[in-house]
Amino acid sequence: MTGQQTRAWRRSTHRLVHLLLAAVLGTFVYSPFTADPTFRLVVQVIAFPALVLSGLLLWRGPALRRWLRTRRAA
Repeated sequence: MTGQQTRAWRRSTHRLVHLLLAAVLGTFVYSPFTADPTFRLVVQVIAFPALVLSGLLLWRGPALRRWLRTRRAA
């Protein structure tokens, strides 16, 4: 695999994880599982923060990697 293929695979995998986390959040909002304290805790402590971080990385990830590359080179 070339570097470009690896990046594309990583980004598509990251996008899939982001969509799965969004599905968990949608299940939490629109289902009767909201009453379950364990499910509520998992969504509030794990799924929602991971969804936010995943979205930020999808949005600003390339700029962050460029910034880290220039810092490392300096």
